[in-house]
Amino acid sequence: MTARDAAIAGLDAEIDGITTDAGTAAELFAVVDLLDGQPMLRRSLSDPSASDESRAGLARKLLSKRVAPATSLVLEAVVKAAHPSGNALVSALDRQGVRLALSQARRERKLDEVTAQLFQISALVDENHELSSTLRNPAFPVEAKRSLVSGLFRGKVSPLTLELVNRAVKARRRTFVNTVQGYLDMAARLTGQRIAKVTVARPLDAGRTARLKSALEAQIGGPVSIQITVDPAVLGGVSVSLGDDVYESTVAARLEDARRQLINL
Repeated sequence: MTARDAAIAGLDAEIDGITTDAGTAAELFAVVDLLDGQPMLRRSLSDPSASDESRAGLARKLLSKRVAPATSLVLEAVVKAAHPSGNALVSALDRQGVRLALSQARRERKLDEVTAQLFQISALVDENHELSSTLRNPAFPVEAKRSLVSGLFRGKVSPLTLELVNRAVKARRRTFVNTVQGYLDMAARLTGQRIAKVTVARPLDAGRTARLKSALEAQIGGPVSIQITVDPAVLGGVSVSLGDDVYESTVAARLEDARRQLINL
């Protein structure tokens, strides 16, 4: 583990010790949006020449009367941590808002629903060139992007999923799809799961999905979260990616292997 990873893990553990509720993430997101438009305040709250307590005191003075006590404690913990820039501080706050939202979904036993919806939306955006290009376009205002995705998905997904989708259009991880994948990775870490990316030619029914999940969990000896992509080009069979490990048993892959063998005869 690098020093940066250790610092992030330490901050996560500190914030996990704060009693938060469903409103904490929403308030953190409001603070993030405020700081996004205040470059001087961002710099002051991340100033490396100021002491940790000085930065926390500034945050407390400016924002404690505008947010709940739990949100103020989270904000102070993030501000006390070292950040290389004001933008990095805001990204750290946004990340904690997402973690708290996902943690709340887990407490409410809704995390599986939220992650499944996030994955479906990510796949839809990835496959729709026009929508993907619009969300990547820096000339298209963030609020307009949020209005666009809200119009597309409101009433079709849970309110929490929609809130996270609205956060993801800011694309702090380069693109909307990358940002949503970061949320899914975060959700998997919260539950101690590994993500299995599965590609099949046709959709799997609930029974086959459950059997595949059980087989993968038995193989790796731990819980697995499955993300299924349907790609007719694989023809049949299944391809599974678990981190750096790829298990390929698709018809297309076997045909390609046969083609290579014929070429090498």
